[in-house]
Amino acid sequence: MSNTASSEWYLIQCKPRQELRAEENLRKQGFACLLPLCWTEKIRHGKRQLVQEPLFPGYLFINLCQLTDSWYSIRSTRGVRRLVTFGSLPVAISSPIIDGIQARLAQVGAKPLFQHGDSVVITEGPLKDLTAIFNCCDGEERAVILLTLLQREQAVKIRLGALKSIA
Repeated sequence: MSNTASSEWYLIQCKPRQELRAEENLRKQGFACLLPLCWTEKIRHGKRQLVQEPLFPGYLFINLCQLTDSWYSIRSTRGVRRLVTFGSLPVAISSPIIDGIQARLAQVGAKPLFQHGDSVVITEGPLKDLTAIFNCCDGEERAVILLTLLQREQAVKIRLGALKSIA
């Protein structure tokens, strides 16, 4: 439906955490969509897991033709908040930008939860609220951090779920 020569990419703002729902419902209506997802490491139920998250939370791209596509159904699609506009007109996103996003996604692997040298805060236990430096993972559920105690840097093993990155 949207793959004619005059079709262009536009940006859709989704309702909070409903990007997948919006994409699914737009595809059911025959629209070509792009929801860039990236792999990241998260702690779920106390264990490290690889999960896919939207690269641009709250947004997805849609390919529309101004002549043949009905834009009115987009507004009432579940998961969609609005078509992003400047003034009252939606602005097309150039194809090289979309091509670049797709090329980068093909190259990028999973983003680790913590990397060597990251500053972290301990969120529970007797060392709660202390700042440390992440050194490495020790198995699936533990990490080795470097903690400054009594003017010396000490390597301490701690549960991964008890660490939070300092952004």
